[in-house]
Amino acid sequence: MSKLLEAIDAEVRGDFAKAIDAYRHLAEGGSALDRIGIWQALARCHEKTGRLPEAAPWRRKAALGYMGLADDVMAKDERRYYALVEARNAVQDLVGNRDALHEAAEEYRQILAENWKGGPEGLTHEGFFGGLFFRAQGDWVTAAKYLFDTAEAVNEQAVESADAGLKQVALTAYELAEEMATKAGRTDVARVAALRAMALRGGPKPATLGGL
Repeated sequence: MSKLLEAIDAEVRGDFAKAIDAYRHLAEGGSALDRIGIWQALARCHEKTGRLPEAAPWRRKAALGYMGLADDVMAKDERRYYALVEARNAVQDLVGNRDALHEAAEEYRQILAENWKGGPEGLTHEGFFGGLFFRAQGDWVTAAKYLFDTAEAVNEQAVESADAGLKQVALTAYELAEEMATKAGRTDVARVAALRAMALRGGPKPATLGGL
């Protein structure tokens, strides 16, 4: 049996240690997309065995692999979103491992920023995750940016759909954005976030302000 089929068969049967051993022999071969698939499989198998810190480097390799793909292999928007998912998985795998998390967090920051160039639409979960992740890291400026921008997008959705649940999500996000912006010394953003929250509670409606 080929190493690839051996690896996949072992993974399917839940023999993750054997799958890891087989996948390792394939980690640097094949096309760029083939290699990314192997790196993802290695990360997945490590995660299944609870070895999260060992999974993270493979997630990071997959993220950077996606970012490095050429346009004729995968469309830019598609590959950078896939990269974002891998980078997010990497920082999740490294929670509690501060030294290893630092470098992975910087890669995640850059990839999230690339995705954010088109705005927060369609990236609500990613925006909130980024805001709360950087909040946990004590990066108030970055946390405020993603919380505020995502709150704006969710608030617009709430207005269009008259969805009370979305309204509450936007309110909480504005409150968090205000807190983060205050800690970052961005009193201008904190003030607007507070006004947005007040409007959602039934107070006066604030003037429009763009993202950070």
